[in-house]
Amino acid sequence: MGRRVLVGASSAGGALALWAVVRLIVRMAFVAHALWINGLCAMALFFAWVFLGACWDLDIRWLLGAVCLLGVLFLQNNELEQQLLHQHGRTEHVRVRKIQWSAGDGVGVTPRLYTVTVLDGPPLSPIEEKGPDWKWAVGGTYAVTVDPQGRVPLRRGDRPGPPVIQQFLQIPVGLGLAFALWRPAELLLRRQRVPSAGPAQPQGAP
Repeated sequence: MGRRVLVGASSAGGALALWAVVRLIVRMAFVAHALWINGLCAMALFFAWVFLGACWDLDIRWLLGAVCLLGVLFLQNNELEQQLLHQHGRTEHVRVRKIQWSAGDGVGVTPRLYTVTVLDGPPLSPIEEKGPDWKWAVGGTYAVTVDPQGRVPLRRGDRPGPPVIQQFLQIPVGLGLAFALWRPAELLLRRQRVPSAGPAQPQGAP
């Protein structure tokens, strides 16, 4: 029973440490306004995680941990963006003047590009749709929330609330990460608790 408690505490501590590292990287990328840091971090964490799993011959739970780690990265980045728009975002109303197809990257569905007139704020560059559910029409008036300093992309609708959902979803994702770390923590503790063979004591010695 005591060993299982130690393994659980070790796996939870490892998950919390990884969460803190990802949090630090996401904040650095957010402050520096360098999204490429997030992409580089995601690739480095994923390949390092898979490499360690292959070296230690771990089971499928290790791949689950890689997915949870990337999930933490995505949720924390989304949390910071929504928190900024919640605190400093400005709601503006735009009228669509023209719709055209974006150049895209040649992969998947090509998004549409909306040329708009801002009714109550400074001009905006053409807006690229995010997802298939925009359905804006020429002549329609819609609300968007923008960051006055341009640190995060604009979002449709009024200013969002605090990022409660993103914060809540990090709990089960963190538990999944701790579950993936259970086996490595158990192996490490088992190696540390293996007694070293000392010299044999002769029988009948005074």
